[in-house]
Amino acid sequence: MTNLEIIGKLAQPKLTLFAFHLFSNLAKGDKQPRDDADHLWQKCVDLGKELKTIPNIDSQIAQISQDSTQNNQQSDYLQLYQLDNGVISFETTSQPDQLSLKGGIYPLQLHDTYALDFTLLAPKDTIEIAQIRNLNFQGCFLPRNIQASLGQTILLFVKPIDFSGELQDVALACINSLFPDTESSHIKPYLIGKGTLLGSPIFEFDNDQEDPQLKCHILVWFNSHEKTAELEDSGNYYRPLINLLCCRSKILYAYHQADRCNQEARKIYSQLERKIEELDTLEPDTKKRLKQLEKLLIEFPKLSLKYARYLRDIQLHLTTIETNVFNYNYEIKQLQKHSLKDIDKLDFLQGFSKHSRQTFQKQIGVNKSYLTAGQQLFEQTIASIRGIVEIEQAESDRSLERTIQILGTGLGAGGIVASAISGHVEKPLEIGMPKDGDQFHPAVLSIFWSFLVFILVGGIVGWFNGAIPAWLSKLKQTDPKLRESHHERSLPDKTKETRQAIPRDSE
Repeated sequence: MTNLEIIGKLAQPKLTLFAFHLFSNLAKGDKQPRDDADHLWQKCVDLGKELKTIPNIDSQIAQISQDSTQNNQQSDYLQLYQLDNGVISFETTSQPDQLSLKGGIYPLQLHDTYALDFTLLAPKDTIEIAQIRNLNFQGCFLPRNIQASLGQTILLFVKPIDFSGELQDVALACINSLFPDTESSHIKPYLIGKGTLLGSPIFEFDNDQEDPQLKCHILVWFNSHEKTAELEDSGNYYRPLINLLCCRSKILYAYHQADRCNQEARKIYSQLERKIEELDTLEPDTKKRLKQLEKLLIEFPKLSLKYARYLRDIQLHLTTIETNVFNYNYEIKQLQKHSLKDIDKLDFLQGFSKHSRQTFQKQIGVNKSYLTAGQQLFEQTIASIRGIVEIEQAESDRSLERTIQILGTGLGAGGIVASAISGHVEKPLEIGMPKDGDQFHPAVLSIFWSFLVFILVGGIVGWFNGAIPAWLSKLKQTDPKLRESHHERSLPDKTKETRQAIPRDSE
């Protein structure tokens, strides 16, 4: 059914924006405000200018921003404006139909969250459905304009007059009015639930966006029961309702953040897989291989730390969801205390709680199980690389020790020989052109014999301490010609065996 087919009007329309924004940051401590903690109050200033409120609300909003920043008190429900029962009142005129509107801003702190109630009301007017959009002037209440960190809910409370059709069709027409065809289709909410609150029908709409700053959650509540207006005006239902909506926003925000952490952790895991493949392509040279391994030892702990932080954050978000699901159910019970028994139906609210437990918590648990296995792989890989480095380093140290042993023994033996020979040298060394019949000077012979002894003794020591066999083995591995010749020498002489095996028929 289109708007043109729906005949009837709406009386006393009231449009309320509930926006929720994180006040504190766990990384900075529970009592320390975030850098953008006053974001909602700045949005109030922007909305005031756009709506041209009378009086100007800038000074009151500035006072809220200052007081809330200086206030470190934690409270489950704290009014942030201390005058006029906590409400900043103003008047404005809708555009372009010139409806006289009354407005109110009710700022709250709900534990670690700032909550904003920004309401526009046409108390004396009866309007057409198409005029609903003028309460949301130029989409000023839409998520893309508010950008609250935890998300928001828009509540339309209105009295239907002379409607002959189903109120669900009226609710859909109201949504179409709030979101005209000029809006992008992917943000237009659709019906996800319905029930009864304080005796009157209420319909729930959502656009199914995962990002809280794009998610548009709307409740259309009709004042169609004789007791609804009285109960709504008393305000007893208000505190459980806003607390419930805040818990809902926190649950969706935590799940979105947990999913983001899961995606980032999986990217790091992919990097880990690529790094592990590098272990199969290490350089044969010991020094180059050690440099590659040391580079991996520097990179892996950094990746492991980032991975562990994402895993920790996922657990924190899971705990947040569990806590707020419990609080959400508690607020439903509080809301039921003020409802009309045997008339009110809050199943649509309870359905979200069930969905959070069966979908959000279960999915995060599954993701966490996969990522925990990845963390164990990180630890095993780092331990393996360290073991390889230790083995390579020990082998390098043994090679150096052998070299020092060879040089030390060879030089010592050569020095002894040189000393023994030089003791019999009496003729001074003369440098000149050699002549016929000249013999080698004893000093030259001393150097020659000492060098020869150095080579001989060093070779013997190198053979017995394993340096020369290790060098020959390495040379065979790196030189293909040597490997080939070694292979040929190791082959048996098949020709000779064959000749011996052939019988000599001539005999």
